[in-house]
Amino acid sequence: MDMLLHLRLWRNPCIRPSLPLNRSTPLASSNSPTQASPPNPHFAVDYLVQSCGFSSDEALTASQRFPGLIKSSNKPDAVLCFLRETGISELDIRTAVLQDVRILHSHVEKNWKPNIAKLQELGFSIKDISGIMTRNTFIFRGNFVSKINFWMGVLGSVENLSVVLNVWRGALIASSLENVIMPNISFLREHCGLSTRQIVRLIKSGPKLLSSKPEFVKRVAERAEELGIDRSSASFVGALIAINCLNQRTIDARLNNLRSLGFSPEEVAVLISKYPLLLKKKEKLLGRKLEFLMKEAGCNKLHVIQNPSLLTLSLENRLIPRNTVRKLLMSKGLSVANLSFATFAILTDKQFVEKFVLPYEPAIPGLHRAFADAGTIEGIDQL
Repeated sequence: MDMLLHLRLWRNPCIRPSLPLNRSTPLASSNSPTQASPPNPHFAVDYLVQSCGFSSDEALTASQRFPGLIKSSNKPDAVLCFLRETGISELDIRTAVLQDVRILHSHVEKNWKPNIAKLQELGFSIKDISGIMTRNTFIFRGNFVSKINFWMGVLGSVENLSVVLNVWRGALIASSLENVIMPNISFLREHCGLSTRQIVRLIKSGPKLLSSKPEFVKRVAERAEELGIDRSSASFVGALIAINCLNQRTIDARLNNLRSLGFSPEEVAVLISKYPLLLKKKEKLLGRKLEFLMKEAGCNKLHVIQNPSLLTLSLENRLIPRNTVRKLLMSKGLSVANLSFATFAILTDKQFVEKFVLPYEPAIPGLHRAFADAGTIEGIDQL
């Protein structure tokens, strides 16, 4: 059986053998020519090594996730042949199969061909499709053309659709349109007033909410209102994102922590209503950031309340480097240093360098290097 498979793999132009097949299963006895050969327990491992170029360990790991799935080479051969003819790279094929060997049993005519044809029709390149496949192998195990049509109707652009397709584990494509996705979108639009742009934001930051049961989505919206965040508020989407991934006990603990840092219940309410994603931040980190802002950066409590996003920024990569530059500007008596600390903190690294570093480098030699050395700023030398 192994010898026949080995010969057939070499003759098939879509299959690319790399290593000899496992010989551990003996051939049928020559004394019993009509006796059927016993099933080869190593067939899946042998096949993955030979057809996908896996190491023995990789093949064993992949096959053990779904034991007994690969019993013959018919469907896997067809899938591999189609992917290679389509232009999917060997690396992407190996990556996808290693993540989910079940894609080798997805039907080429019913699933793979219509899915990829639809994506190409919408303008996705083979490289784009490869990226979607390696991140979300799950969705290619079924036909998702009707779901693509639905999402295009809801979101209105291929750019927005790509967000849906790249969501981790294909949660939105895999979910039922009738029972889950459509009721949730209807609720968010009609009862919460969310726009398409806000729904896209929700998909990017909290995709699990849209793929949750409608009853759960309604409860999350109610909990946001209980925190004082109105459905018409610009912060409502942020509240949905934060509450979706936290239980009530954690939320209560983080509200209590803000009070313990010196904010009154009314001030905590303002902080959360302005920036509900603050609820996702761990208690210890908030304390360190607040101490830095008030002692090192010279911010008063009102400034923090008015700019709660300051408490969500990285201490090492954002707050400390920005304050280092600000202090150097102050040391030279430059009026720009009198701007609020939030003005320094909210800009991207590129914007910050262009506005507050490069123009003042002649007056303060080494300012750029001081900024880079103050934190682990990636790519600062290329700005």
